Amino acid sequence: MSTILVVDDERGIRSLCSDVLGRAGYEVEAVDSAAGALAAVSRRRFDLILCDINLPDQDGVSILPRLLAGEQPPAVLLITAYPSIDTAVRGMKLGARDYIGKPFSPDELRLVVRRALDEDELKRAHGELTKRLAYGSMIGESPAMQQLRATIDKVAVSDATVLITGESGTGKELVARALHFAGRRASRAFMPVNCGALVGSLLDSELFGHVRGAFTGADTAKRGLFLAADTGTLFLDEIGELPLELQPKLLRALQDGEVKPVGGTTSLRVDARVIAATNRALDEGVKHGTFREDLYYRLAVITIDVPPLRNRPGDIPLLARHFAEDAALRAERGRPHLTDAAINHLVAQPWLGNVRELENTIERAVILAAGDVLDVADVASSAGRMSLPTIGLQTFTGDHVPTLDELERTHILRVLELCDGQKTKAASMLGINRTTLWKKLRQYGIEGD
Repeated sequence: MSTILVVDDERGIRSLCSDVLGRAGYEVEAVDSAAGALAAVSRRRFDLILCDINLPDQDGVSILPRLLAGEQPPAVLLITAYPSIDTAVRGMKLGARDYIGKPFSPDELRLVVRRALDEDELKRAHGELTKRLAYGSMIGESPAMQQLRATIDKVAVSDATVLITGESGTGKELVARALHFAGRRASRAFMPVNCGALVGSLLDSELFGHVRGAFTGADTAKRGLFLAADTGTLFLDEIGELPLELQPKLLRALQDGEVKPVGGTTSLRVDARVIAATNRALDEGVKHGTFREDLYYRLAVITIDVPPLRNRPGDIPLLARHFAEDAALRAERGRPHLTDAAINHLVAQPWLGNVRELENTIERAVILAAGDVLDVADVASSAGRMSLPTIGLQTFTGDHVPTLDELERTHILRVLELCDGQKTKAASMLGINRTTLWKKLRQYGIEGD
């Protein structure tokens, strides 16, 4: 039942509102002064307040800020006579939802009240839906995940720059999306860019745009992702891969809220919230001179660390069942069932590839399983393979100790085998970007293997 406060010094108006709205199913309280209104809102929360502008002790518009204070402010409708309509419009600029002019009929009163309450209900429903969308893929009820969601709730309402840290495969982009969709920019653009996927000049143009003729092939101007994310969120994934020569330009954009396109002469204003992510220790990059210290501190205004899967084993059953149903739906298979033994086996694995490795394991099991029941044998073929401690160490002899290059080559080959040759997936598991993987493949002559 919605609660309504009526504030008017005319007994007839208070009686009319109380009678009409009470019969409509609302809980109504009526007071005759501004002081009475402020006392009422200090005792309890109302869904809607009908407030006369001309009160005996204070102007109804002047108390609007206090009526609208709080985390869930009520809808405020101003009651006005014709000569004070200008004042009512001023009140709407201060936060009042609407106004109703005296004299008004019972039907008019019911209509304006119902409309205001319906608007609030839609806003609440939209907010709940947005929140479910924000957290929908963040599965888990472990203390670590509950703490992570609580942190996101606090940080999402801010526009502060956020640095998300965590191992490869933990779901850092999911956290970035949750921060965006749980915040006030949810209806605006979310623009992700992988800083390790493009070389310097291309990344410069991708982030900041370019003017026509800035370089060979620049036949038309390009806005860039900073401007595309204006009033929204720009997500810089693998920020540790950002070339050193581009770091001052990003720093200026964060400090000044301006970007200069490649080849341009003037800077453009931009209002984009920046969220960055890395699986590297950026402070180590600062020590070794590969990452600017001032940029690091500018990015890490707030730091959120995403826990590895091995630190929240209680979430593995939920994740495994979710991934199994999702994979079965895509593969047009029957609803899968993971046996208790299969679940126990999955929980016992270290999952160095984290949630991504678990998802790959479950998807493979669903596709290759003979039926809809998944047992240990179905999930054991690839579960935990990233944890095998046999990266060439068995080849040690007194005559030959493998070099670091040999060990790295062997490890890359085994990860590629694990990923069925999918280089993007292999690069992610190795904690490097695809460009770096291609360079290593050429270096070790693996390209044609």
